Amino acid sequence: MSAILPILAMIVTAVVTLMAVVFCMSMGANATPRAITILKLWMLGLSLLGLAGIVVGIVLLRDGQSGRAIIAALSPVAVILVIFVVAIATSGR
Repeated sequence: MSAILPILAMIVTAVVTLMAVVFCMSMGANATPRAITILKLWMLGLSLLGLAGIVVGIVLLRDGQSGRAIIAALSPVAVILVIFVVAIATSGR
């Protein structure tokens, strides 16, 4: 029963990571080849960040540390949200 919240946190991380990757893909619709290359690197980085959070969450959950597993699984979500807030705030420049 104590594994429900960490698993939900991992699902949230997977969904937010997928959303971030799709958002990056949509920005490449009218981009130059150089910008598309940069977006591909961003998509790779965001995917690896989300995957790392999920893997660390699984490892901590297997060790019986549910609280730390939740924090580890949700930390990529916080990072992705900060990245998007900064991107939106600076997009008008």
